[in-house]
Amino acid sequence: MADIAIPKDLWDVGKTPEGIVANWFFTEGGSVAEGATVAEIMVEKSTFDITAPSAGRLHISVPKDGVVKPGAVIGHIDSA
Repeated sequence: MADIAIPKDLWDVGKTPEGIVANWFFTEGGSVAEGATVAEIMVEKSTFDITAPSAGRLHISVPKDGVVKPGAVIGHIDSA
């Protein structure tokens, strides 16, 4: 199992402490390839792509529009 985490240095938390999961590009339980863009994080008016750390089945922990902070685990991938 591999966690899908938001990089701790993705944005300046001094200016904006939180962001939201703007979109998931795969459904719960869907198969994803390593390196595929699985989610999009929105902070203020900027968006950041989050990629799959490994291939397998996606399990979503934070739903679309959920509030997140850098370092947060938003889902995980079970090996196929």
